[in-house]
Amino acid sequence: MAYSDNPRKIYAKVEIVYADEELSHDVRTVESGNSEISHPQDVYHLPSVPTVKACTMDGHSTMDGTFRMIDDTLVVGWWSGGLSDVNGVFANKPFIELSFTMRPIIYWRVIGDSKLNQYPVDFTLEYKRNGTVIHTESVTGNTDLERVFSTVVDDITSMRLTISKWSKPNACAKILRNFERVYEIYEGDALQTFEVGEELSSAEGTYNINSDSMTVTIYNENRKFDKGYLRNLMLLDRKLFPFIGQMKDGKIDYQPLGCFYSDEWDIPQDSQWVKCTATDRLMRLQIKSYVGFPLLTDISLYEIAEDIMVKMGFKPEEYSISDTLKDFVVDTALLPKTTGWDALQEIANAGLCRMYVDRNNRIVIRGETDTPIASTIAVNPGNAFSYKSNISLTDFSNVVSVDYCEVTIEDDIIDVAETEIRLAANETKTMTIDYTSEIAYPFAEIDNAMVQIVTFNSGVNSCECTIRNNSGEEQTAIITVSGNAININTRTVTARNEESIANYGAIAYVHPTSELVQSFEQAEYMANLLLKRLSAGEGSLTATWRGNPELEVGAAYDCTDRFGDKERLVCEYNKFNYDGGLTQETRGRKQ
Repeated sequence: MAYSDNPRKIYAKVEIVYADEELSHDVRTVESGNSEISHPQDVYHLPSVPTVKACTMDGHSTMDGTFRMIDDTLVVGWWSGGLSDVNGVFANKPFIELSFTMRPIIYWRVIGDSKLNQYPVDFTLEYKRNGTVIHTESVTGNTDLERVFSTVVDDITSMRLTISKWSKPNACAKILRNFERVYEIYEGDALQTFEVGEELSSAEGTYNINSDSMTVTIYNENRKFDKGYLRNLMLLDRKLFPFIGQMKDGKIDYQPLGCFYSDEWDIPQDSQWVKCTATDRLMRLQIKSYVGFPLLTDISLYEIAEDIMVKMGFKPEEYSISDTLKDFVVDTALLPKTTGWDALQEIANAGLCRMYVDRNNRIVIRGETDTPIASTIAVNPGNAFSYKSNISLTDFSNVVSVDYCEVTIEDDIIDVAETEIRLAANETKTMTIDYTSEIAYPFAEIDNAMVQIVTFNSGVNSCECTIRNNSGEEQTAIITVSGNAININTRTVTARNEESIANYGAIAYVHPTSELVQSFEQAEYMANLLLKRLSAGEGSLTATWRGNPELEVGAAYDCTDRFGDKERLVCEYNKFNYDGGLTQETRGRKQ
């Protein structure tokens, strides 16, 4: 069955993760012992696969070229300290115990070493509440590399895995996972409705950051959300994964629609339905502080954007930055302390970028000149319910102004912070200091020889530093931060379409100023690019249609309106509505 079929059957589900390795910052491990190389923390982090096929000295490795030596840079899992006997039995049973904030156990997963094909044969799982064993799972004669337990037990604070027998003689235990997320899947009668929005750019077509959102209504079976085992997990930042699917080759093929984080739970006592509202990870950057980018010369926008991502705590696989930003080199780059959201908005203004979260939960920074991915999906009168075209004032302009900044560094050294700090004996503190004005080449001094500045990471208007008291007595010290004064002057470049002005009069657009635009040439390039784009005045076309989740934002698709006019549009916005069936609202703009 295809999404274009009529009639069609639409399937949907929402997976909600209430706790996982990202959300559970409180997980701790205790082990009976460890080999010389052992990573107990691997058992509650993904991936649950060893990096290499480990070469061991226990007689199970050969010189066939498939084995490799291991070190602490690899994923190896927990390796116990003792070895099994010739029958695989442990005289002293090794164990690993994970403790965490009180939570239900809905599923629990135990995985051995898939590269070596080693696993526990006889073992027990103890479910504990504040040290007391509440439930036990015992397994004997296991032959599976992976075992999943699905007993639901409320209010558990620790889980202990104890191994009696291993699959290989004269070997230590090797566990890659002893953990499982707290999650549930809602589908069928348990899922009433959901609405998911995804956006490349706003309706005005400006260069900005867009945070997506979703709402879902699910069944409160046995009052589990307010009286049952999920009652303590109705928190912010729980992960929601919505899916739309169709039957293909006898099974449901689900299309993911992204990852969202809960903002609000609405749990009425007079109804069996719970409503959750969630937003994507970009929204969290509005409350996360970015210390700023220090004054450096000849730095690309790509490097500055990457610095923001790293300082916001994202891993390389969690973001994608357009390579076009590598060609945009800033003569004297600087960014003041601000929120992560506002710092990215500076990148958007300077690089003519759009920023959004894709369906793989990656933050995408997309350049204006990036080529859209071609889609074979088409919207036409045969699958559309309604069309609406829109041309706003910001979609048309024949006079475009772009500012650029001239940055000069003064010879004068100025003091921008003077902060007193009190430290107990041998105490270390980390603190953030805001400056009274922006400076280049900052440095810090302290007036007490017993107190040391351990680290000093500074932007142009704030710093983060670590201070240590090296004495056995309480100390008071004054930290002074100084640097060269920075002077910024703003100039403006204007591009005009004289023919359009003669026909329609002057209609102006002023692009937001960014201190990262610092040359006449860059401002002129941006003004001409914007003028070409805004002179078209095409606006956007929004269609409400039967929908197909395979059409993603940023993709180019064909749209034929009710008058038979066909255009190639770039998808800027999708809103999916599921209530047993699917409708989709899509907004597109000419390439």
